[in-house]
Amino acid sequence: MPTIEELNAAAAVADTDALPVSQNGQARKATRAQLLAGLQPQLALAAGQLLGRNSAGLGGPEPVTLGGNLSLAGGVLSAQTAPLNLPGLPPGAMPATADLVPLGQGGRNVAVPYGQFMAGIGGLGGIDLSGVSATAAGTPFARRLADLLADAAPVEAFGAKGDGVTDDSAALAAAVASGKPVRLGPKTYVVNGQWTIARPGTVLLGVPGLSVLKRARQAGNGAWIAVQADEFRADGVIFDANRADVAVESWGVLLTGLCQVSDLHRCAFVNAAGATLGSGLVIQASDPAPCRHVVRDCAFAGNAAHGIWVQACAGVQVVDCRAHDNAQYGINVDFNDAGFGQKARLVQVLGNRCWNNARGIAVGNYNATNTQPAVWGNANPDAIAVLVSGNVCHDNSIYGIAASGQALVVQGNLLSDNGTGAAGGAGLLANTSGSRVAGNMVVGGATYGIDCGGSVKADVSGNHVAGAVFGINCGGGSCVRVDANTIQDCTGWAISVNNVETDGLGVNFGIACSNLAITGNWIGLPSAGAGGVLLRDGPQNVLVARNHFVGPGDAGNCLCADTDSVIVEGNRFNFTARFVCNPAPAGGLQQVVFPDIADGIMITYAPAGVQAMVSSHQAQAAGKLSFVRVNAGGSGYSHASVAIGGAGSGAVAEAVISNGAVIGVVVTASGGGYGPVGSTVPVAISGDGAGALATGYAGPPLPEERRLLVRCNTDVRFARAGSVPLQENWTFTDLAVPADGDVEWTATWGMWRAGRFAPFAYLGADGAGGAILRSADNGDVALRPNGAGHVRLSSDTEASGCIAGIGRGSPQGVVAAPPGSDYRNLDGGAGSTYWVKQTGTGSTGWVAIA
Repeated sequence: MPTIEELNAAAAVADTDALPVSQNGQARKATRAQLLAGLQPQLALAAGQLLGRNSAGLGGPEPVTLGGNLSLAGGVLSAQTAPLNLPGLPPGAMPATADLVPLGQGGRNVAVPYGQFMAGIGGLGGIDLSGVSATAAGTPFARRLADLLADAAPVEAFGAKGDGVTDDSAALAAAVASGKPVRLGPKTYVVNGQWTIARPGTVLLGVPGLSVLKRARQAGNGAWIAVQADEFRADGVIFDANRADVAVESWGVLLTGLCQVSDLHRCAFVNAAGATLGSGLVIQASDPAPCRHVVRDCAFAGNAAHGIWVQACAGVQVVDCRAHDNAQYGINVDFNDAGFGQKARLVQVLGNRCWNNARGIAVGNYNATNTQPAVWGNANPDAIAVLVSGNVCHDNSIYGIAASGQALVVQGNLLSDNGTGAAGGAGLLANTSGSRVAGNMVVGGATYGIDCGGSVKADVSGNHVAGAVFGINCGGGSCVRVDANTIQDCTGWAISVNNVETDGLGVNFGIACSNLAITGNWIGLPSAGAGGVLLRDGPQNVLVARNHFVGPGDAGNCLCADTDSVIVEGNRFNFTARFVCNPAPAGGLQQVVFPDIADGIMITYAPAGVQAMVSSHQAQAAGKLSFVRVNAGGSGYSHASVAIGGAGSGAVAEAVISNGAVIGVVVTASGGGYGPVGSTVPVAISGDGAGALATGYAGPPLPEERRLLVRCNTDVRFARAGSVPLQENWTFTDLAVPADGDVEWTATWGMWRAGRFAPFAYLGADGAGGAILRSADNGDVALRPNGAGHVRLSSDTEASGCIAGIGRGSPQGVVAAPPGSDYRNLDGGAGSTYWVKQTGTGSTGWVAIA
């Protein structure tokens, strides 16, 4: 059989042509039409479709639909590039850094990693991302960048450069006018004065320590920056008034009286110019309207006047700030209202540090009239109800803290090495009224540790003072308590009291010292030349009680009292239980000298008796003009001179005048030869006024009611006649006190009066249980019953006993007496002078026996 290849080719093929097929193992014929039955003679496709196969496995062709971004036109299949049909793309996942982004770059298509693509966006300018959302760390919701940036407007958005040269005044003014908080970058912005901020609720937000507003020029003498907004807040801004280039006398930043609320945090106010107005920050007077100003964690430095000046405001806090290198005061709370209406009140100065100023912290002014020349006092205080607590003030040239006013609390401050730059400086100056100065630590070598002279109704207690010349100066005031302080290592006096106090220029405070209590203090004396308590020029009504003095030297250094008006009780020196003070010759007298602080002494040896008892200071001041007591102040004086009379010479004194009256006399030289202790010295006061009277004293007299208990370890005779001061007792003769006896002396009208003592000279013990009734100085022993009374002799077994009577005439029928009694008729006569009662207990039974 020939093969297919060997057959002749057919000229044409018709549907009727037969072809061999195999069906069920049998050879059969089939026409072409039969074979092609059911087949599609043409392609039937919709527009935009391709022929292909979508199903898996073998099968006929199937239509394929074009996907998104592809097109079939004119027999051409092409990719669509614009517009891109994003919804037609399959959904994807969060892009990863390595995912590719297609780009046209340099005339060709490229793929850029997603991370690299996003990094390049930051280098593009002019992109508006206002609508981009962002979620702040720690917050649950996203916000548009435009909204986030609107919370605080950067000043650069208003044209500021912040290059320290360009004038950014207009930009800052526009930024504030926007009403948004203004954000300052870590730059220096030039702002020229005067810039007035009047927009309510203005807020400036800076970068602490880096954002600087700096003045380059100033028009006029007003403030560089004046805040008239009702509320003002600033955080992290340095306000540099630049006095090196702008020397115009002007305030730095002024919060006017229109600004009632402010919050200044982490700001600095520096370099204001002018000795009068040149304060870094000024909070202007607004009293009596209440205000709420808080200045916290700020700095004030390099200002020509004060660091911060709080004027008459009612409600200011200055907390945790630093004030240093200001020409006058670091922190000043004061206002001089000539009408005495506006005050600084309800001000708190807490936890600040002040150094290298003239005064670290100043509160109020002790100027009563706010005029010149000054009239001092607390009659019209500039500061009321102010708290100064927890501050550290060191190395300020005149005062660490100077506080004057009413109802002040100055407590818990640390003051170190202040007041060494000027004579009369102090760690703490407190000329106060109705105030408390307590719990302060004051160290350093200033003239005064605490100077509270001129205070009224003040409490100075619980302070620790060390190293000053005078520890606490508390004279020239009224009703002051100096209690429970620790005062040590003071080279002059631990506590000094002048009758009248003055300022550094010698202008007196107008108050004579009275009603001063110095009690319960611990006083450490560093050397034998240092003193404890000094009372000068006659302060009145002073209590020195329960103080403890410790140190070298002797007890005579503990108290020097040039006054006749002091109560001394309960003081101790080195906890000495007993002072032994024996008499010694002095001025022709046997004189006992006792420590001025002593309440009691013991005499162990006095063979020649005692003719004088004086304190240590009285002995040292004998014959010298000790002080001058003003008895009448007179009136009309603008000047006065003091003439010292008497037998002595060399004494010099000066009158102290206040409101036309002489209120005190200061002894500048004590002279000598003016008489024994307590002698009065004539004093004459002359001048352009009239009526002033005074009396001087040669050595301080005995203070009224001064008590001294004398314990006698031997027989001691206290002389009456010739004693100086007079040693008086109710016997009007010498007082003999036996060994182991005591006598308590009380100072009365310049003399000693014996109070409780054993009348050994008149009634004694025989050593065997018996009693001895006797007289002294050849005197008689008199038994003197009162009225109709009699001398009665009785015993334990015969309680009624008998009587010994005297009278005139016969006792018969007149004098009732028990048997054994006797009677003496002072009329005398033979047989009628001496009578004895023989019978009965009535008035009969008398028998005359002589």
